[in-house]
Amino acid sequence: MVASLNVASHSLDQVPEFARKALETVASHIGAAIAQATHDEKITTANRNFASLFDTIDDMLFIIADDGAILHTNAACTVLLGYSHDEFRRLHVLDVHPPERREEAGRTVQQMLSGQANVCHVPLLSKSGEQVPVETKITHGTWDGKPVLFGIIRDITERLKNQSALVESEQKFRELTEFLPLPLFETDLHGMVTYINLEVKAFFGLSDDDLRQGISAFSFCVLQELDRALANQKKILAPGYVPKGNEYTIIMKDGTRRPVLLYSSPIRQDGQVSGVRTTLVDLSELKRAEAVLRESDLEKRVSEEFKSIIDNIPGAVYRHSSDDTIKFLSHSDFLSAESLGSCFSGSLQQMLTFIHPDDMRLVVDTYEELRERKASKIIIYRILTAAHAVRWIEDRKTSAFSEEGVFSGIDGILFDITDRVLAQEENQQLESRLRNTQRLETIGTLAGGIAHDFNNILTPVLGYAEMGALSLSDQDPLKEYFTEITQAAERARNLVAQILSFSRADERTPSVVSVQAILNEALKLLRPSIPSTITIEQQIDNSCGNIFADPSQIHQVVVNLCTNAFQAMEESGGVLTIQLREIIPDAGMLKTQPGLSAERYIELGIADTGTGMDAATMERIFEPFFTTKSVNKGTGLGLSVVHGIITSNNGEIVVESFPGKGATFRIYLPVINERSEAPTGEDPLPKGNASILFVDDEQPTVQMMKMMMTKLGFRIRALNSPVQALELFRRNPEQFDLVITDLTMPEMTGVELARELHETSPQLPVILMTGYGKDIEYTIPLSRYGICKFLKKPVKFAQLASVINEVISHNNA
Repeated sequence: MVASLNVASHSLDQVPEFARKALETVASHIGAAIAQATHDEKITTANRNFASLFDTIDDMLFIIADDGAILHTNAACTVLLGYSHDEFRRLHVLDVHPPERREEAGRTVQQMLSGQANVCHVPLLSKSGEQVPVETKITHGTWDGKPVLFGIIRDITERLKNQSALVESEQKFRELTEFLPLPLFETDLHGMVTYINLEVKAFFGLSDDDLRQGISAFSFCVLQELDRALANQKKILAPGYVPKGNEYTIIMKDGTRRPVLLYSSPIRQDGQVSGVRTTLVDLSELKRAEAVLRESDLEKRVSEEFKSIIDNIPGAVYRHSSDDTIKFLSHSDFLSAESLGSCFSGSLQQMLTFIHPDDMRLVVDTYEELRERKASKIIIYRILTAAHAVRWIEDRKTSAFSEEGVFSGIDGILFDITDRVLAQEENQQLESRLRNTQRLETIGTLAGGIAHDFNNILTPVLGYAEMGALSLSDQDPLKEYFTEITQAAERARNLVAQILSFSRADERTPSVVSVQAILNEALKLLRPSIPSTITIEQQIDNSCGNIFADPSQIHQVVVNLCTNAFQAMEESGGVLTIQLREIIPDAGMLKTQPGLSAERYIELGIADTGTGMDAATMERIFEPFFTTKSVNKGTGLGLSVVHGIITSNNGEIVVESFPGKGATFRIYLPVINERSEAPTGEDPLPKGNASILFVDDEQPTVQMMKMMMTKLGFRIRALNSPVQALELFRRNPEQFDLVITDLTMPEMTGVELARELHETSPQLPVILMTGYGKDIEYTIPLSRYGICKFLKKPVKFAQLASVINEVISHNNA
């Protein structure tokens, strides 16, 4: 383009002053516009997933203003609470809390706003009046330029049920212990008694007051056995301890002595040993019996009592003997669930047939290690049940050896931790989705700001180019240059519109689209960036019917797929084939693509002869953020956006690829029986006769508007300071028929300027201009302060003149 401008410089002496200035402006900005377009396109592709991710999150998401008004919700809120999105926007956050707890909720909200709290457990009130127990977590952020609270709300109904069940289970265990027909007591790490059951109270004659005053378990030992008791205490607290009975002689309150058998085991809380639990067996009667019978009786009784205790453990206790047989010592519900018992019964080899193949090596290696030396291990692995379900098992095991050092077996306990693992995976997925959501939100905010600045740059580019083209005859060679600049500015404006759509500031509307025309336009844009080693073959049927879609989105689909194709052939070269035809799906096609329900479709095929993809890659190519490219080649959003666009337009996308054989993307979109409107020649510019005050902080825009308004026949005073403009207007308000002002300016906003002008002249019409339509469409009532129209930059001559004349005519009526 610079070269073209230099060639034409011989004719610039015959070009008006403003035309030369237009060329200078284009030369200064066109490089920045081209460089910006690629980045803007990447940003545009990312935000299309924001709304999808926001609404597909299972938890309820709220966005709340600092006054408590509900600004936005996701689909989960509508499903779980019964309000529509519009109903939510009319509610205050306290309106969705039970009336009797709104005061509490209000205090919590205030604490959240001030940063003193970030979690709320007040239940929500559904539209039907049902209270839903929830846990609400918040984070501070910005929405539409204002501070808000982003809230994620989880329904904790099931969690509360589980907690209640756990408390009930613990209560049952404590009741079982309380009424256990054996003395049972618990001590802390220093041997101080912390709990005694009813049998201990009866056996020792103790009361709760005695316990509160403090009792040392070692105070009941005879002096001769105190050192042994202390040594055994250390063994019990040491890692890998295997519970076994120890005989002692204890001293009762009345001074008598009794022989007892103590079975002690460490108490663990949160993975740490916090004390010792001991069951006492009185051996007084057994000691008086015959030695053989006494030993037999003792073993039987201890075995039964100990078994009663371990049967209440929420796991399965087992013994893996040295002859490789596995025997369960407890009758836990765990074993009967989904036939888990059959997975562990028999020998180690039989058990391994149920172990997940990926975890089998871990189980075997652990067994071999425990056979070699005395140790304790905790391993986690998966098993495949008889019902073909996958369960996660936590296996805590300790090896046992005889006094001679011979391996005698492994004692262990199994826990089914499937629910815990699934809950952890769910939390990790949620955290990942939240991180992606926050990243997309940040990108969307950045996109809106870039779009605003870029539109300010495009405004003088488009304005000067239009004036240059209109001032020249059709035979003048410079006419074509200005026309090309205008078209380039129009394409840039469309890209900005996509950015605004990405940041939710501009909604795109579908129309009747000719795919052939979009292909021609896209290939013109792409051809300079495609290496010369790549040949482009076009097989386009120009008689194809039209589709109903957003033209910029279809343009984006073509550009993304073509870009992927030539990037796959950059190193070795190849052929990029683009096909377009109209088809009627046959029975075979409908069988593989049941979603094709229309009568006729256009088939767009984009194929390359590049590196191709394997099956694993093809399964994930439409996932957001998945990419096989290097960091500077892509974000992984292109194909996910393409897929979203095609499916949202009731179409289908099919991929065929093999490693080293290239890839072919086929897109099917339904044909409609309407014709796209052919572009018509531009109508003559409407002239005007009015006095206009124009305000914009961008000096190039001010200069361009002076020339444009004068050319259209208007009288104009153009300033880049709203304060100066306000002073000028107040000196003589009758001299102006209309004010046109930018929305965002350093000294005051366009709305604030309109308010000040309105106080002086209530009948004065005001037109707002902005490079970021979101600020006007959603936050500013157009009827306030005389604001009657708004225009999005850049504005074309004809549109500007038409709007001005419309406003002046309406104001004079």
